[in-house]
Amino acid sequence: MADKVYRNVGELFEEERFSQISEYQEWKSDQIEEDRRKLEELLEKRETQIEEGLAEMETRYFWVSYVLRALGYAYSVAEMTPEATEADEPRPDFVLFESAQDFNAALPYRGEREFFVHALSIMRGLAWDASLDEIQEEEGVMNPAFEIDRFIRATGVEWGILTNGRKWRLFHRDTVGLMDTFYEVDLIAALESGDTEAFKYFWMVFSPQALAGHGEVEPIVRRMLH
Repeated sequence: MADKVYRNVGELFEEERFSQISEYQEWKSDQIEEDRRKLEELLEKRETQIEEGLAEMETRYFWVSYVLRALGYAYSVAEMTPEATEADEPRPDFVLFESAQDFNAALPYRGEREFFVHALSIMRGLAWDASLDEIQEEEGVMNPAFEIDRFIRATGVEWGILTNGRKWRLFHRDTVGLMDTFYEVDLIAALESGDTEAFKYFWMVFSPQALAGHGEVEPIVRRMLH
């Protein structure tokens, strides 16, 4: 089951390194099962809403924000990017921080590039189960990865996440412009499987522990990068 919940498209992660993911110390963390259970409970609570359909803002509020909190992130919503000149210009839906301490350290620099130095990733959230490959905008159909690329360039962060609630994609600043190089996990399939190992392929990439490094220990995702 585990190998059916993820895709390593365009080899965002080098195949040999990715194949060794289960050998990393973090793979054995007790936090993984704790987080899986929290998200399982959240999915049960949201089942009716999900079946009825969640619009973009509803998906971000009722699902994505709760997933982020369950994983332990601190985050900022609709943060203006340094290059923005008008208040109504597009903004990332979330800016993710490893901790409240990191977020508080960034606050004095709001609106400046320095604010994002403290961040792990920017994030864009679409409507539930919406296509992650194309969205309809006023100017026509576009790949939402273009927005991730634009926000990464504007902020200087290393990682960008795109999600429709069900599927989560991770992009890296060096390859996001290609639009077809990313790592994707079907979070709902992983949770519904009841398989902790399947969920590990989500947690080992999308948790704060995966995106943050400490001292000489590189982030999990950077260790696997192609």
